[in-house]
Amino acid sequence: MTNPDATGRARAIVFDLGGVLLDWNPRHLYRKLFDGDDAAMERFLAEVCTMQWHHAHDLGVPPQRTCTDLAQAHPDKAELI
Repeated sequence: MTNPDATGRARAIVFDLGGVLLDWNPRHLYRKLFDGDDAAMERFLAEVCTMQWHHAHDLGVPPQRTCTDLAQAHPDKAELI
């Protein structure tokens, strides 16, 4: 989060590495997309959009690239990716 000063420069940056301020969990989105089918959602998260895949984004790999690659590997799940 940034709080710009009068020049537009950030005055403060907050890193939420431990998930204290923001509860990020892909299940918040995918529960809706899987219409309550928790078993199918968990399979998808374990086999397709894994935490290792998400971690690549944290390391700076552009999501556009990882999404394209993953959709090519799982064309039947491309819309969910």
